[in-house]
Amino acid sequence: METSGSFGITRRKRRKRLYLYLINDEYNTFDIVIYALQNVLPSCNVLLAEQFAQIVHNVGEVNLYSGFGNDVYIKYAQLQKLGLNVDIRTK
Repeated sequence: METSGSFGITRRKRRKRLYLYLINDEYNTFDIVIYALQNVLPSCNVLLAEQFAQIVHNVGEVNLYSGFGNDVYIKYAQLQKLGLNVDIRTK
């Protein structure tokens, strides 16, 4: 928190929401992508993972997850370790 002026007003810094994107690549198969998404993302079942894989194949990228701070960075690192091409953005 920081104080502003001589009035002692405290303001909290707003945390920015981070967005985790999956980027299309020519190396990973659908099975690898589906397996990785199921194991890393919370509440991602087979059907949702297949839909993400189809969207990223057709469009080129898909927003997988959003949150604040460490949880997005942890999922980013886990997906990168599994060989997927991912990116963190702020809108």
